[in-house]
Amino acid sequence: MSIIKSRLKLTMILLLFVFALFGGVYVVSLELDRIHLTVTVLKDGNAIPGANVYVYAVFSNGTKLVATTCTNVYGIAVFHLSVKDVIKPIIDWNQAEKRSFTINPGLYITSMGVYNNTVYFGSASTKLPLTTSGPIITRVNLELRHPITKVEGYAKMASTNIQQVSPWAKLIYSAQKTMRETFFKVSTDQNTKASCGYLVEQYREVAFKCTYSVTKVIDNSITVTWSIGAEISWVTSQIEKALGLDVSQNSVGYISCLAAINYECWEYEMPADGEVYREHRVYIAYYWPDTLDKVIGEDDIEGNQVLLKTATGKGLNSIATILYLDWQELAIPISKFIKYISIKYLDFPQVLNVPLDVNLVFKSAHAICAHVEVYGVEGCTINIYKVEVSRTLNACYQIPAWAIILRT
Repeated sequence: MSIIKSRLKLTMILLLFVFALFGGVYVVSLELDRIHLTVTVLKDGNAIPGANVYVYAVFSNGTKLVATTCTNVYGIAVFHLSVKDVIKPIIDWNQAEKRSFTINPGLYITSMGVYNNTVYFGSASTKLPLTTSGPIITRVNLELRHPITKVEGYAKMASTNIQQVSPWAKLIYSAQKTMRETFFKVSTDQNTKASCGYLVEQYREVAFKCTYSVTKVIDNSITVTWSIGAEISWVTSQIEKALGLDVSQNSVGYISCLAAINYECWEYEMPADGEVYREHRVYIAYYWPDTLDKVIGEDDIEGNQVLLKTATGKGLNSIATILYLDWQELAIPISKFIKYISIKYLDFPQVLNVPLDVNLVFKSAHAICAHVEVYGVEGCTINIYKVEVSRTLNACYQIPAWAIILRT
């Protein structure tokens, strides 16, 4: 009898060991595929409980909704995502395409939350590493920026036990179009000329920010004007590309390249007020450094001329001054793309068909470099302006563009 008991005990121990072993392997394999994301939703420094949070994976052809939830009483939402689902498709795309650039995976996050009886909208993002192995831990603070509408009686929900309908969002329409976009512009008058250099460094990264607007579904009324939001794509040039540009008197010179531009329309319900909203999302997914050329793109760079510096002409064969363009965030105009979308997508609110830009941000030092050698008639005063892209019609941003205007 004692022999049987000892054998049973040994069998039980072996079974427990096997279960523990395989259970441990399962847990380890699960963690190797994990992206742990923590999002804290804030408004004016205050944590927002019960806020709807939407997480999108960023791919080469657009964003895909991968998770939604509401923040807890501390304004925090926690997500556990898959490396295989979010990052591996980008790695596979880079390897298959073998272009003059690579793109990085990332998460783009939007939120709607209530503060002082008003619904607010905001966005944030995080870039992810090019790896197939987790766990990856990332934390993001999302600031609610834009008031949408007043919520009557919402204060009754002010409780430590917030209950809210699980948030949803669905893609209504999306499009991607490759267009030649203007990245650089130099303009001269009758007394000036310029010689320019433009360089894209190898293995340096830039990011593009998303431009978005929010409208009500019922009447397409604008609740959030076109605004510059968070970064949504990260692109690293795999080549070095240099161009020289000479701009003679009374002329305009341009440098442009091909870029893939995306439009997405996402529909949300905000349970607090029962309204349905549409977010209109426009951004550059990637660009081709090898297509840089000395031609104008689909759009010109226009805006307010802001005096940068003055110089005195030393003759058209002597350099008056040299400008090194070093601002790290600049505007790229994409209005023709918006016109294209408004024709293709009949539900696009015509009131949003206005001049529009996206932002390019240097993530690596000197990712793109440019300089302008300025020449002028001897003795003349040369006023050198940069262009500030300041939108006033259905837009809410003011950003510099790489455009230099020479006037005497």
